[in-house]
Amino acid sequence: MSIDVRGVNKTYGDFVALDDINVSIPTGQLTALLGPSGGGKSTLLRIIAGLETADSGSVVIEGTDATTLPPQKRNVGFVFQHYAVFKHMTVAKNVAFGLEIRKRPKAEIREKVDELLQLVHLSQFSERMPSQLSGGQRQRLALARALAVEPTVLLLDEPFGALDAKVRKELRDWLRRLHDEVHVTTVFVTHDQEEAMEVSDEIVVINEGRVEQIGSPDELYDTPANPFVMGFLGEVTELDGSALRPHDVEISVEPGLGGIPGRVTRLLRVGFEVRVTVEADGGGEVLVVLTRTHARALDLAEGRRVWLAPATGATTVRAGVVAAV
Repeated sequence: MSIDVRGVNKTYGDFVALDDINVSIPTGQLTALLGPSGGGKSTLLRIIAGLETADSGSVVIEGTDATTLPPQKRNVGFVFQHYAVFKHMTVAKNVAFGLEIRKRPKAEIREKVDELLQLVHLSQFSERMPSQLSGGQRQRLALARALAVEPTVLLLDEPFGALDAKVRKELRDWLRRLHDEVHVTTVFVTHDQEEAMEVSDEIVVINEGRVEQIGSPDELYDTPANPFVMGFLGEVTELDGSALRPHDVEISVEPGLGGIPGRVTRLLRVGFEVRVTVEADGGGEVLVVLTRTHARALDLAEGRRVWLAPATGATTVRAGVVAAV
């Protein structure tokens, strides 16, 4: 294991930030720490980096007990949300900084800087100042600078949080490709479920200072450990007392065996999706998500009678029990 966290606890006065955290992160893997704001994910990342000290427990990095080591002795690279680049240095000088303070030979520094700038697609901007770069370019610069010293572990604290949606999407695609090239063990904090599921090999869901579940994106989405994980990793609706995902509700315009009757009260098209709100006869609204093609084939309209049922294989939660239909 590249990182092994055992029995870590952290409190701030009466507030419990981390409660008996146990997480093992394999070497070379890209792992997301996912959870709501204030859930403890950034605190855990900072404890791994040595920027915070746990009240109890241990942190082992590549077989070395790093629990009491200062940050500079842990060989970790850290990238914050707000870039933290040196504004008075050129792009090339920013990347070279960590190598220069380690007194590496000048020829080696030049070679490494050139290699990293090519890797993050900033070679043509090497002599520019950070203020002359876009937000996405500055974040790629911050990643290049962190990678320059060849860290054992790369830690990213909401690295794309300050960027707009389009740039975030581009950068997370780029981060995944970058990781596949350099294979450095990477841990990144995010509260964006889509970001975590799209980029990571494994997700650690943290809520109220506790680990709710650890698994691959598919495992967490298809077999959530509890209602919190199910609700946090995707939209949930309720049908006949069971919680399930809106795209796992089958809708028919003809009565079906065991179908729940209702009436369409709203149709909303969002891109290729159609979001159908149905008022069930027994009370309560049910959200159904269909493709535009499927909705057209059913000829759905507000006021139309429909029948609803869980799709075969759908994951449901009833009275806190997770099951597959």
